[in-house]
Amino acid sequence: MKTEKINKSIFPIIMTFIVFIVIQFDAAALIIPNQIAAMVITPILWGIGAIYILINTKKINETDMLYNNSPLTSRDGLTLFFVIAGGVAMALSNFLYANSLPLFVREICSPYPLYDIRNIIYYPLEVLLMLELLIYSQKAGETLTKKNAFPWGAIALFVLWGLPHILWHGYPDGVVSALRAFIYSIPFYSSGKNIKTSYIGMLILWFL
Repeated sequence: MKTEKINKSIFPIIMTFIVFIVIQFDAAALIIPNQIAAMVITPILWGIGAIYILINTKKINETDMLYNNSPLTSRDGLTLFFVIAGGVAMALSNFLYANSLPLFVREICSPYPLYDIRNIIYYPLEVLLMLELLIYSQKAGETLTKKNAFPWGAIALFVLWGLPHILWHGYPDGVVSALRAFIYSIPFYSSGKNIKTSYIGMLILWFL
């Protein structure tokens, strides 16, 4: 019995570390000289890593559900409504004041089909890994402190996903990415940690 309790308390911490390592596989593309190979390697590595993490999540959820995975409710619909409204507002303000198009226009509607196909796979995988990091780090924080109301996952997303962008993409991109981590966390907390709503909401916020 004691061993089982120890395993349950350590598992979210181990999985948080694994998700963080998988996300950093993106850095491997930076050292590959061939441009086409560099474009392909990250989606492959991320896909393998994300599937591995999902399999382990499903295993533990058979006996101890990490978070809400129930069908969508009116609360989820309300969450997604405000996510869409907020995302559209941010996209319009970026366009009006910075002349910046939404990410889906810039990254999957380009004149280069191979680049578009790669991004159609790449970005949903990144959002999935962000959600997995959010789920496990939130669970790890709750397990260690017994404080369920604190946004441990959002803090971890800020530190473990956002700030490493400074190393790979420069200081401005890193700071902006880190701060946006809190925005991407909103669907998770506002939906009562519903995994389906969280992923859909994060995708919407990401692509707008």
